[in-house]
Amino acid sequence: MKNKLSLCKKFLASNMQNIFFYLSPLATFIMVEILEFGGTDSQCLYPTNLSFWANILFYYGIFLLFRAVTGRPRFTIIFLNFVFLVFAICNHYSIAIRNEPIVPWDLYAVGTAAEALGGFTWTIPAEIIACSIGCIIWWFITIKLIKFPKQKVRARAGSFALSAVMLTGFVLFGTIGSGNFYISAWRQVTANRRNGMALNFTINMDALFVEEPTDYSKETASTILSSVSSEETSTSEESVQPNIIVIMDETFADLSILGDLGLKNTNDVMPFVHSLSGQENTITGQLVVPAFGGGTCNSEYEFLTSNSYAFFKSGSYPMLQYIHNDTESMASVLSKQGYNTVGIHPYYGSGWNRQNAYPLLGFDTFLDIDDFDDETTEYLRRYVSDNSSFDKVIETYEKNNAESDDPLFLFNVTIQNHCGYDTTYANFSEDVEFEFDSLYPYTKQYLSLIQESDRAIERLVNYFSEQEEPTMVVLFGDHMPYIENSFYNHLSNGSLKTAAETELDQHTVPFFIWANYDINEEDYEDVGRISANYLGPLTMEVAGAPLSDYQEYVYSLMEQYPVISVSGCLNSDGVYVPLEMAASDLHDYKIVQYENVFDHDTTSKSTNGSADGSGG
Repeated sequence: MKNKLSLCKKFLASNMQNIFFYLSPLATFIMVEILEFGGTDSQCLYPTNLSFWANILFYYGIFLLFRAVTGRPRFTIIFLNFVFLVFAICNHYSIAIRNEPIVPWDLYAVGTAAEALGGFTWTIPAEIIACSIGCIIWWFITIKLIKFPKQKVRARAGSFALSAVMLTGFVLFGTIGSGNFYISAWRQVTANRRNGMALNFTINMDALFVEEPTDYSKETASTILSSVSSEETSTSEESVQPNIIVIMDETFADLSILGDLGLKNTNDVMPFVHSLSGQENTITGQLVVPAFGGGTCNSEYEFLTSNSYAFFKSGSYPMLQYIHNDTESMASVLSKQGYNTVGIHPYYGSGWNRQNAYPLLGFDTFLDIDDFDDETTEYLRRYVSDNSSFDKVIETYEKNNAESDDPLFLFNVTIQNHCGYDTTYANFSEDVEFEFDSLYPYTKQYLSLIQESDRAIERLVNYFSEQEEPTMVVLFGDHMPYIENSFYNHLSNGSLKTAAETELDQHTVPFFIWANYDINEEDYEDVGRISANYLGPLTMEVAGAPLSDYQEYVYSLMEQYPVISVSGCLNSDGVYVPLEMAASDLHDYKIVQYENVFDHDTTSKSTNGSADGSGG
């Protein structure tokens, strides 16, 4: 017995460096998954699941590859363990803040995320502290207690060969074998927990390569478009070309559609917007947007392009990923009809790549925070107020009137109500009181901001009501706020709606179209709830501006499916239809959208009424 113990000690003493090295990938894998969600409800950590072995291939393959390339086991352990610790912490906060893990297309949005996250107050949960301490101890053991011999060429070659086999196996699991794992475009957190972060990230790589719809061809897309396009018309000199002012108000949402807010010191936080319902020359309704809590650019993209986010993978950012050349949008179509087109955003132009995307979308001018006067600009919290944003709108409108005879299309993305809501500010008073408001400080700040937005919107509409130039004001929110989940649960408590219907409500925001001239609003009394891809064509229809062939096709679908969304669809009877059940009805839309986004020759696009007599 003593001899056996002695032999075991000698074996451990002579092979401790190898044992420790081969424990490091396993420890790193466990650390990453613990940081993702606290180490519970994980199927990928059980050896009985295939996802466990797929992840093991990845971590061991990476460690062996680095050891083979560098010849330094100590450096490999410390460096890779640190890299995965940082990545796992980022993934933890990504899930905590936006309920989405890190996915490949997030790499397009690193700059925007860094700017947006400046408004959050950070807390460090116990699992981050524990894993960080564990890593430090691991590094100490690696440096001080374990002696690693110099790697010989033969050993390095063996490590390289073994890593090649493992990483090849992992890639095959994530590509050809991905059908063996849980795949959900819309439930990435669940997919991450079942598959593990490394495997799920790899499975999602296919989203960077958009596949053609079945039966796709340019000829098919052209045939579909021509089936609904009207004869080309020209705009007569007597036709009204109103100024079109569009406001996408940051996080402007009506939480009362989810349940009773329990307001105490006011009856309504957006009384003016609600008062517009039924008013003369005004169309009001609800807009279903693709974003929730963040992802402003996706709602923006749907409105401007009439492309449906339902045909992209959840978590992607089309404005970042797919706008690399001239792209048809409401701005480009109106520009061809003689409009001066201006985009305004009172924050950094680099956000969501607007400074590059807007010119390609047909905007003549893009104004960002650098175009706002520091001395006269008002800030609420740390962002430019809606009042100051609208001041820039008015200034631009008046400048266009003074310098040009052409009408103005202006698209203003505000910033006032941007999250987070976890810090109090001396320059902003949180005036709204509601039941249990002490339990929901984020919500209290948010509702107080919405009250300020409503006042600013009233001021903007009153200004244009006094102008002689025919002008239309369109306003909608981009998404509901990132506030306490418990408050959302509080609002929906006792609701008879299904989970799918509640999710659709959480992607619904108010919109209105108001004009200072007669727009025959009675023709649009039944607009109700529509998705954001329809609002652009609807706005142009109300303004009397000819639609492009693509816009006309999209607009023709509104009668059959007024809502097309990743959260589900609503048919003409207002009945909820899961997106997958509506897929066959929407297949033609998917074909023409694919052609419009990925396979379009911009020199050949026709726009009804865009030539001859339109001022373009």
